[in-house]
Amino acid sequence: MLRTLFVTLLFCISGSFLHAAEDTAQLQPPADFDLGTLTVAEPSWNHPEEITGKPDGETYFEILSDTGKTTISEALDGQMGINLRISGGAGHIAAISSGGLSGNKILVVKDGMPINDPFTGSPDIGDFSTLQYDKAELWKGNRATLWGSSSIGGTLRLTSRFPDSGRLRLWTDGFGGNGRAVETSIYPGKARIGIRLSQFTTPGFSAAAPENGNSERDAFELTSGYVAMETDLRKDLQLQVSAESNESMTDLDGFDFVSGLPADNLTFRQKKLGSQFNIGLTSHLNNGELRLAHIFNHSTMTGIDESDPFNEFGLEVSRQKQSVSRSYQAGSSSYLGEIARTETRAENHGLFVHRESDLAIFLAAQNQLRKELRANITARYDDPQNHNGVFTGNLALVRTGPQFELSAAWGQAFRMPALNERYYPAYGDPGLNSEHSTSFGLTAAKKVADIGKIAVSATRYQVRDLIGTTSTADPAYTWGIKAANLDRATLISHQLSLSECKLAGFELSGELSLMDKKKLANSGKQVPGIADRQAAFSLTRNIARTKYSLHTKFWGSTWEDAENTRKASPDHELSLYIRRSFKECSFEIGVLNLTNSEKARVLGYTRPGRRLALALEAFF
Repeated sequence: MLRTLFVTLLFCISGSFLHAAEDTAQLQPPADFDLGTLTVAEPSWNHPEEITGKPDGETYFEILSDTGKTTISEALDGQMGINLRISGGAGHIAAISSGGLSGNKILVVKDGMPINDPFTGSPDIGDFSTLQYDKAELWKGNRATLWGSSSIGGTLRLTSRFPDSGRLRLWTDGFGGNGRAVETSIYPGKARIGIRLSQFTTPGFSAAAPENGNSERDAFELTSGYVAMETDLRKDLQLQVSAESNESMTDLDGFDFVSGLPADNLTFRQKKLGSQFNIGLTSHLNNGELRLAHIFNHSTMTGIDESDPFNEFGLEVSRQKQSVSRSYQAGSSSYLGEIARTETRAENHGLFVHRESDLAIFLAAQNQLRKELRANITARYDDPQNHNGVFTGNLALVRTGPQFELSAAWGQAFRMPALNERYYPAYGDPGLNSEHSTSFGLTAAKKVADIGKIAVSATRYQVRDLIGTTSTADPAYTWGIKAANLDRATLISHQLSLSECKLAGFELSGELSLMDKKKLANSGKQVPGIADRQAAFSLTRNIARTKYSLHTKFWGSTWEDAENTRKASPDHELSLYIRRSFKECSFEIGVLNLTNSEKARVLGYTRPGRRLALALEAFF
């Protein structure tokens, strides 16, 4: 079926290109979004959403900053139906879950580049600053077709924020930590150039639960810089360039080999260096756009243990991606064709070095079937090195009206085995199959007078060839275990959301997510790392120049391991944030975790209690 769909789309797009000169339809101007005092065109390395369809959820810089949190992993927790369980404070790895799948089943894309760790397959956004990103978007189900492999459970896309014309921000985190950031932009000729510098340091808190005898505070430091430029080379030709650099240092706990719980380690630290360079060229034609993009991403992660050199590690990853795409609009239909090549080089110092590439062909179409009914179709063929080629695709039907919207989506996706699952000595198996999933989603949204917009959605995944660990007598596996394709599962999640609700001067928004089914078919065990229910609600009120925001989150119990022997208990969090705006500055105060709840979301760990966070912003 996907092959037929792929060929049909290719025929339509090819025919459209041949008759482009005969078509006089004009493409609507590119979508803009507000970044403070600047208006910046959508990055050329992002797909045009008017063709591929809009994300299932999105949140913006203003909302992230109102949480009082410093990192993305802390600020995004509970929003858009995603759950981030952090084994510690800022800088620690956050396990992302959505719709019943977690960890390396979820893909994170930063400015057009998939950034999941190739060794484990999991994303690591523990040291990403909230100041860096204009918006975060969640693409549910198998809509990761837009970016190829590495996801069978959804995609989180982060888009960097163009620096404001002048902003100075100072803040504290409530632990004794403090941060500072400055950004500005200039306008030489037709160009817009922006720069942002930030630095944050905190002594942190004791991440491990006090009952385990752990009182060590886990410090964190982050220094980052970002430069962006946008210019019109000609009236119809636009150049976009950006570069960023991040350096972080995080104190980590050790582990007790008997209990598996965290233990004090006063000498173990994790150092990360990351950088990314983007350059894109967009040519606006009379019937579409031609986009060229090149992205380079490099990161290193080093484990430093002054007392035990054998406990140290070094990981290095380099990625580059080149893509060329052509969009075309004909009447009520829009088409997109893209060819992309991605190359990854990964080195685990002392163990292995691996280099592989992926060549992909991507096609998309959007057709306005009737005035209130449109269809979005995407199809992609990936030809990864040392692996069989894979077809994936997504089909969505959307009915829109003045007060009501209904959408249905179906798709297929796959996840390549991570490098550790394939090549790690005494564990990996190079013959592993890819994980595959098929998803179906249904969403209904309605605007109700005097209440707001209410949306109900359900997503169903069918996954197979899930990778796990099995025992073996093969002498090549000295640990007695190996990676294997073990299980399959049917996962069903439900979500209820409320937005645009205004009552008596208050604005209310929130989401409730429920897992209906999350058992593995063969073992009968519950999928680990997934809360059976979670909710997040926000209540805001603007009085003159003061904005009051009340945020509450709740999450249910979570199994910690595949054998279902360890379980983290349910818990909640309540925070109040106040922003007072003046003519050229603003003052913010946040009382975080008002109820002083410290129950562990990850077994053996604790969360920080009640604390006061402050921030001061000046604009120039």
